[in-house]
Amino acid sequence: MWIVLLIVAVGILTWIDFYLGHKQTTAKEEPPVNTTGNMLLLTTGSHFFDSLFLDIDEARKTIYIQFYILRDDELGQELCKKLIAKAQQGLEVRLLLDYMGSYGLKKKTVHSLKDAGVHFEYSNKPQFPYLLYRINHRNHRKITIIDSEIAYLGGYNVGNEYIGRVTRFGDWRDYHLKLNGNVVIELQRLFVDDWNGSTNEKVTKSVPSLTKEEEAKELLLLPSKGQAGYKYFYKKIKHAQKSIFIGSPYFIPGKKMNRELLSALDRGVNVKLLVPMNPDHPFVQEASYRFIKPLLEAGAEIYQFHEGFYHSKIVMFDDTICDIGTANFDLRSFFYNDELNCIFTDKSEIQAVKKVLDSDLERSEKLTLARLKKTRSSVKVRLKEVVGFVLSPFL
Repeated sequence: MWIVLLIVAVGILTWIDFYLGHKQTTAKEEPPVNTTGNMLLLTTGSHFFDSLFLDIDEARKTIYIQFYILRDDELGQELCKKLIAKAQQGLEVRLLLDYMGSYGLKKKTVHSLKDAGVHFEYSNKPQFPYLLYRINHRNHRKITIIDSEIAYLGGYNVGNEYIGRVTRFGDWRDYHLKLNGNVVIELQRLFVDDWNGSTNEKVTKSVPSLTKEEEAKELLLLPSKGQAGYKYFYKKIKHAQKSIFIGSPYFIPGKKMNRELLSALDRGVNVKLLVPMNPDHPFVQEASYRFIKPLLEAGAEIYQFHEGFYHSKIVMFDDTICDIGTANFDLRSFFYNDELNCIFTDKSEIQAVKKVLDSDLERSEKLTLARLKKTRSSVKVRLKEVVGFVLSPFL
């Protein structure tokens, strides 16, 4: 009897911890930002890191970098050495990492960064109150701002796997944007907000003013701390007229979002998903099956990328609205992570993205109901599916 009461009490306290923690976090959510700028889509690790490292080498004043994961491997050490060199040259260098995502970074590496003059901080460190919620609440953003002139935003973290050096993943497929124009200033504001929320060393220096741009594209920055991204995607799915494309390494949309995708199929909207064939985390693929099966039955096209690991985060509506950023199409990104996405409607940019998607679909295999049924017939898979479904908000 006492054991039952104890379990119930722990369950209630956990629910209160999560409810109040989530409520407090979403109250601090930043509004969407309408801005302008130009972009370059980078789709391989070599392209992204070659461009990033070159811009770091050529930086003259400031380097602000934020990642979810920075591994203490060859690629991670290469980035740290570059930041140390620039700090020793007298540049203002700030590095903000998620506490849990970059937990493996060695103290020796952190000390070497700080000793060289790099301003280093962890974001979202677990603390009271709402300890359980804060352990689960992650800063999943990946932003770089250099000299207030160049910015990067997208899905890449820093580690050997992101440039294909980890053989079990093979080619790592991701999308990252290189940006310039007024959007860079807005991204710097968001970085400064995250920095100031993570440290007692406040950045008080004002960022440059916005300027009038020629031939810049209209962009929407969508920051989320637990509800903005979900609301945006739900609304766009509800009003889609022709097509919906979703590319994500983890597809766990939740019952309500999945029902809206099914409704879109019912009214004749073409729904197409691109996900990995081989997952990088346990349970995430099995957790997706309960959402994928009804979509397949209703006529959705689902492709599994098999030439490496598909980690890209992209959503496109009616071939007129495109979203690329840090948010996966899953419950964790929707409700528990700090995320940041960039949305654009420029026809030429969308056509360029579609060419990339067509190439990725050619490197994928179409999933059928028969193949899914065969996969799910395994006892091991069904058990992982149950566990994945229970843990789906936290995967």
